[in-house]
Amino acid sequence: MALYAAGVSQRKAAEILSLLLGHRYSHETLSALTDQVLEAAGAFRTRLLPEEMAFVYLDGLSLKVFREGEGIVRESVYVALGIAPDGERRVLGFWLLPTESALGWEGVLGELWQRGLRRVLLFITDGLPGLPEAIRRVYPQAEWQRCVVHGVRWSLSQVRFRDRALLAEDLRRVYGAESREEALGALEEVKAAWGSRYPGVVGLWVQDSGPSCGSTGTPRCFGRTCGAPT
Repeated sequence: MALYAAGVSQRKAAEILSLLLGHRYSHETLSALTDQVLEAAGAFRTRLLPEEMAFVYLDGLSLKVFREGEGIVRESVYVALGIAPDGERRVLGFWLLPTESALGWEGVLGELWQRGLRRVLLFITDGLPGLPEAIRRVYPQAEWQRCVVHGVRWSLSQVRFRDRALLAEDLRRVYGAESREEALGALEEVKAAWGSRYPGVVGLWVQDSGPSCGSTGTPRCFGRTCGAPT
């Protein structure tokens, strides 16, 4: 499968396996094996989903894939990871699209709905423009939170090098708070310390100070889960 994913033809893969394993696999055998894997992947991607998830992480990855007639091309892999109310993590699905966009994600969310996922407490994503609005159109009752890791990385990239360590520590007190009150208090300290120097950075955290500030209505055991990276 690694050879197939790398764009090696089935006939060439048969030759390579013959050299490596000392046994010759026919083109037809490799084709049948590939078809079985693709069939299993298709069944996984279309299976029915639980009706409820506490959290759903959405993220896109840019990967090289093999396309018949095109060779190796770059495409976006959309990944949806769910965390059930009991804490179990489940891959809800993955999709290949030419590029990542809010419109693409809206199609993915519509498919999750059609496969049975009706209630999500909180979606966690990066800051892709239009994605929160796409989520609200399909799951209007769900909350949205920017992935903490994406938020911190962007924030630190916008400030002077000498300020990064201090800002990172101040932000850690916001997203690592034990309660909403503690988080909002830490955010006020960030505003006082950094607001005049970096209004855009501080504005991002103020804008996201809803579910990302320590209170989502979830059981306490999920507190750290919400801040995990996508």
